[in-house]
Amino acid sequence: MNSTGSPSAATVGIYQFGQDNNYKNVRYVNGTTPDQANIRADQKVSGPIPKGDGTLTFGTLLPATGDSSFLGAPQFAGVDLAIDEINKAGGVLGKDVKQLKGDSGDGSPNIAPSETDKLLRGGADVILGAASSSVSLSVIDKITGAGVVQISAGNTSTAFDTYPDHGMYFRTAPSDVLQGQVMAQTISEDGHSNIAILARQDAYGEALAKNVRSFYEESGGKVVSYVLYDANAANYTAEVEKAKAQHPDAIVLISFDEAKKIVPELIKAGIGQNG
Repeated sequence: MNSTGSPSAATVGIYQFGQDNNYKNVRYVNGTTPDQANIRADQKVSGPIPKGDGTLTFGTLLPATGDSSFLGAPQFAGVDLAIDEINKAGGVLGKDVKQLKGDSGDGSPNIAPSETDKLLRGGADVILGAASSSVSLSVIDKITGAGVVQISAGNTSTAFDTYPDHGMYFRTAPSDVLQGQVMAQTISEDGHSNIAILARQDAYGEALAKNVRSFYEESGGKVVSYVLYDANAANYTAEVEKAKAQHPDAIVLISFDEAKKIVPELIKAGIGQNG
């Protein structure tokens, strides 16, 4: 981990979908992310530290509903398994670890703040989540301001690299600096010199899109269209047509569940897998 609670090194897997609509691993890329040169006072452990009750309680703020709910089930299962193993090994300080479950949703509607309040009132010492960077940014002040540790397995936005978290926020996913670099490198190695970027307009999409563009242009490539879209839009015809008009030889799509709407639009426009 680096000085601000993020992985300093990670491995990114690159997968490719085949004609049978199944995917296979192409390769793994190892990389590092630079540490922050200057750590501010509000990024170090500070503020009120609540008095414990002798029982370690984990609160889970994970997506049980919304577009990201497909990510929730395996994450909840992972927490259940970890707590089960801890308790079978004797618990912590001779007591079983407890869990309080909360639903982060996906930000539409924004239920995470009220769910966070519920977890804090229930005595959570650590809150695991959220999976979405945008959702975590909506509650990080509540959590870390209360002196409670927050740990996410899915946040990649660069916003967390310098966030004033009182030293209480950690993540096990690498910053988008690494993912953006790997994605740009992969596109260049595939021989594409002019690309269009379509990305959801939120903390995750904007940060990753920015890093892909930066690293890709540094390598000599050209971004001919750069479109940030509303993830809750009814359709994406205008965004796809805008990208198509610039005649890109590849599309970078940074999305969540709304890809199910965008990909058919790309194919219909002749710039998808059948273009």
